Amino acid sequence: MNKLVTVATFFNASEAYIIKGLLESEGIEAMIFDENAAAYTPIVIGGVRLVVRQSDLEKAKKILEQDNS
Repeated sequence: MNKLVTVATFFNASEAYIIKGLLESEGIEAMIFDENAAAYTPIVIGGVRLVVRQSDLEKAKKILEQDNS
């Protein structure tokens, strides 16, 4: 079994979906958690979570670092 881990959090669900698409275009399956809850209480739950398989975490982090530069 491959554990799911949070790779990033966002206060804007649209931004989370853009990054999800970026990861998926690189072959990494990504899922969005807490979208509805974050719409009402983003500070309490920490925002929208972008989740990947633990085995993809390092690759996903590298992609996100490249995207930010």
